Amino acid sequence: MTAISTMPMEQIAIVLVVAFIAAVNSRPPKDIVARDVVLMDMEDPAKDLGERPVLSVDKIVPPDHLDAVRLEQDGHINKDFHKEAFLGNHEEIDDDPAPVAESKLHDIFKKVDTNGDGHMDVNEMHKWILMKINEHFNESVMENAHIFSHMDPQKKGYIEWKEYYRHFLLAKGYENSKAAKHVEDYDTIDMKDDERESLVRYKFRWTDADQDNNNKLTEEEFLAFRHPEQSKITLNNMLETILNGLDVDKDDMLTEEEFCALPPGEIVGEEQKEMDRKWQEERREEFKNSIDKNGDKKADKNELLVYVDPRNPDQARSETQNLINMMDENKDGLISMEEMMMNKDIFVSSKCVDVKRVLHDEF
Repeated sequence: MTAISTMPMEQIAIVLVVAFIAAVNSRPPKDIVARDVVLMDMEDPAKDLGERPVLSVDKIVPPDHLDAVRLEQDGHINKDFHKEAFLGNHEEIDDDPAPVAESKLHDIFKKVDTNGDGHMDVNEMHKWILMKINEHFNESVMENAHIFSHMDPQKKGYIEWKEYYRHFLLAKGYENSKAAKHVEDYDTIDMKDDERESLVRYKFRWTDADQDNNNKLTEEEFLAFRHPEQSKITLNNMLETILNGLDVDKDDMLTEEEFCALPPGEIVGEEQKEMDRKWQEERREEFKNSIDKNGDKKADKNELLVYVDPRNPDQARSETQNLINMMDENKDGLISMEEMMMNKDIFVSSKCVDVKRVLHDEF
């Protein structure tokens, strides 16, 4: 007779529940794609680690843009910032049919309106935005830990660039034997141009995250590689890149004119001129209302860092006020359900019609 068969029914139930929870927690996230492939130790290719699933491409590559950060690395305004700050994973709404998306917005409104008075006030919105930002950070850390563990099965505590490179090739569908050979001899695979260009970008990001310059990333450095918005070091590197591109007089500050200067190139036609005018108008408003806090018509590095760092409490307060200003039709300082739905385009867009979203600038 087994030990479990002698237990009271209550104890058996508890044992089964605990076993079930442990099994669920040990499963990889659903976005890890199972595939019959043998991954071997990069330091010892002859050592078989057994069959392991291959990470999907969207988990291997860093996100194209920074979540809940106002500026991209090229200095362009993040068009999705309002959605990311207020909705978190706004893809769940963007990809829905209009009636479903609107229904979800109704549900979100009710969650934000904690006192149930039919309005979102500044305090309720501020708390909600802080919660969504913290959710993003917590989810990123948990996801990063799982991916890092998957890529470091021997628990070395670091991932080498060649290991990452190999996982990238596997995710792209290259056979294991070819991927293993290619990371040693780059001429063995005829890679697509866009894949090569992506790897060059990722290598620059890898170098930014590699604080001790050993071409290996610890789990913390790997988080900075995948989510630079969580690392002050990589955010500072991002600011240097922005300043290099926009700071004409090289005084380590941005004037309003520098921030709003049109990219070089010939303007053709009235439609293009109107688009450029609106683009500059948008950037002037952003500079005055969100960057130049002391009103001296210049933004130094500290002001810019506050502006791009989503962890800074000022970011949530500023975004709360921005959203209220955009949606508050009757100027009473509150947002009703009707006002939110009148301005739903702030949060909901269709990939079928929103060309700017489809052509989102990559980070």
